[in-house]
Amino acid sequence: MIKRTLLTGVGTIIFVFGIILFPLPGPFGLPTMAIGLTILLKASNRVKRLTINLVRKNRLTSALWRKTRKFHRRIRSPKIVIK
Repeated sequence: MIKRTLLTGVGTIIFVFGIILFPLPGPFGLPTMAIGLTILLKASNRVKRLTINLVRKNRLTSALWRKTRKFHRRIRSPKIVIK
């Protein structure tokens, strides 16, 4: 319970810090937000459900998500042909 609370707090702080950095020049805002969201997704089932629902509602994001998952599966389990 303490670990989950700590991860949620750290993820939220990093995500908010990324939002603050986003309008500034330089490529630091988006990667920081992605890291914070990753930590939040790891710690909270509620954030996972919210993210999945948002992806399902948006057709473009849903198609991009499916393509990314398909590509990841293809890379992760390459077919090895032995002759």
